Amino acid sequence: MTGGGPQPRTGSWRPQPRQSKLQRLSRRHPFLCVGLPFLTAVIGGSFVILPTQKTKYEVRDSRIKSESIAEYQPKRREFNLQEEYFRMQTKGEWGEWEPKRVERPPEDEPVFDRYDK
Repeated sequence: MTGGGPQPRTGSWRPQPRQSKLQRLSRRHPFLCVGLPFLTAVIGGSFVILPTQKTKYEVRDSRIKSESIAEYQPKRREFNLQEEYFRMQTKGEWGEWEPKRVERPPEDEPVFDRYDK
């Protein structure tokens, strides 16, 4: 050995490319470069959308209040059970149906075992 200076490295030493401060910061703290901008966009977007939605509903409410509410409600006749009974009798909907039994498997066939296969 000669001299007291640093020895040159041998082998596959490559100089490291210089990294910017932003690259170093993103490697150390990924939340600052990914999570924080995402949360800022979501929360900021809600503050941007809120006034537009509020305006939309205020305009709609003022339009409805200015017009008569009765115009929006459909004309309904009063419901009377006896009247409906007689109306359905005149249409012939009462006597045209018959109760039908649902077919069941034979008694000797096991019901729950046929799905176990």
